[in-house]
Amino acid sequence: MPRGRDVRPAKWTKVIELYDDGDYSAIWGCFEGGRSRRLGVRWNGKGDHVGYPSQGGNSLWYAEPNFLVIPILFKLLEVVSSDSNEEKTTFINNINIAISEACARQGEKQ
Repeated sequence: MPRGRDVRPAKWTKVIELYDDGDYSAIWGCFEGGRSRRLGVRWNGKGDHVGYPSQGGNSLWYAEPNFLVIPILFKLLEVVSSDSNEEKTTFINNINIAISEACARQGEKQ
């Protein structure tokens, strides 16, 4: 069961971590050479399971469609703000960066 910070396929660059509770993770990064960052999410798995998505036993990230990004980011901010996670401050700062970038490009097609 890899944690989100351990999943870095080459398709994702300029990645910042937004959330990781051990079971579920979210990142903000450039996907497949894109210039704008996108929301990537994954379920980290249990035990020996590599989580979802995965391919050939390797953990991957799912790129959320644009219309879901802002609602998910605001929910992540709410969850992280009420959490006692040791990375809380970093996650809040990173989520705010993601919200700012997502709002600035709202309406663009991905």
